[in-house]
Amino acid sequence: MAAPKGNKYAKNHGEGAPEKYTHQWLENEAQAFLEWMNFPTSLYFKSFALERGYSPQRLSEFAEKSEVFSEVLSRAKFWQESKLVNGALMRKYDCGMTKFVLANHHGWMEKSQISGDATNPLSIILERIDGKTKNVIDEE
Repeated sequence: MAAPKGNKYAKNHGEGAPEKYTHQWLENEAQAFLEWMNFPTSLYFKSFALERGYSPQRLSEFAEKSEVFSEVLSRAKFWQESKLVNGALMRKYDCGMTKFVLANHHGWMEKSQISGDATNPLSIILERIDGKTKNVIDEE
């Protein structure tokens, strides 16, 4: 079925539907995101996106399209991390949930992990020195 005559959004007519998320719109949204961070109850980025009427997955898409939005999203991640840590230290937030979010969204770990030879831990150090010295221990 052909599109109605004069339909400017029809297939093969110009460039198709106009882009909803223009450069100016993304910059305005970045400014709104900055302002949202100033509200005392603001903390969870998905809430911002849902309040604004779009999927939270769009935040990373917007960051790819706009350097301004990318900078704001990066700043927001550090802001969120700081707010979570300070809130947990002041016992304002549940420590278990804070720990969960920091571990899953901010790369925090409770312990460091070391890989290598458990029976011969010195071999790890020697191998890092020159990549060959490890064999000195293994031969003895």
